[in-house]
Amino acid sequence: MIKAIETEYNGCLYRSRLEARWAVFFDSLNLNFVYEKEGFEIDGERYLPDFWINNWNCWIEIKPYILRKNHSEDDEEENKKIKRTFRLCRKLSDNRNEVVLLIGGNPYIEGTTSLNDLEENDRYSFNYEIVVFYPRSIMLSANFNEALLKTGFSLKMEIDGIRNRLSHNFYNSKENCSLYWFLENQYKNNPEYFTKPMPEIGDVNSLIEADKTYYLESHKEENPHWKYDLCNDMYVFKIINDQLYLSDIFNAREYQNKKLLIAYINAKKARFENFKE
Repeated sequence: MIKAIETEYNGCLYRSRLEARWAVFFDSLNLNFVYEKEGFEIDGERYLPDFWINNWNCWIEIKPYILRKNHSEDDEEENKKIKRTFRLCRKLSDNRNEVVLLIGGNPYIEGTTSLNDLEENDRYSFNYEIVVFYPRSIMLSANFNEALLKTGFSLKMEIDGIRNRLSHNFYNSKENCSLYWFLENQYKNNPEYFTKPMPEIGDVNSLIEADKTYYLESHKEENPHWKYDLCNDMYVFKIINDQLYLSDIFNAREYQNKKLLIAYINAKKARFENFKE
């Protein structure tokens, strides 16, 4: 088992070098944050989130990686820890009615040692990914985006097209990349996967349940999009016109704003001399 190294940065002792690097990243973006602001006991489980970001009014939990099969399927103990993290993030979001970002990995992309050395292909290789936990109440709201605003979450989200799970069109359209469109095709091509009739367009809960059923039957595992009632996963940061966004990883695969690249470089190149053995 690899033990995390307690690391001092800017007068604060972080439990790991990874958390300290994210602190450097947040500082480089001029974010106001608090490390380990408050602990909670939720349903008998104690939980101390890593960061509270004042600018965004949300919690952030940092892990070396998050639940992707290639990382944890062969390590039962590590798998249990990751599942516990997902469960606690879910509970924290619901109980506090606040957004929780679970970030796995390092705050940079490949090649970010120097802006001059950065190759075009490097801008596609993110070393981190973000899973976003929204309160379940948002999924039951008549307007997802209005409900999200009520949580106080202020990090802008790039709503690009119909595939975004916080878009009404995702559940209320028959166009390409909507959930209804996808399930309609699966009911035609793989009717043996389903035991219930095709849901009505706009019936959010029934469409999600049908998608869960399809994924379980076709992949023999729970759908990662809905396993913990998540709305979005595989997100990263992106800056457009000097405005920071939370963006789908595929939509963010274009030139990363210089300010963001500098934050990546600062986090990657940071040297922490004072740490406990």
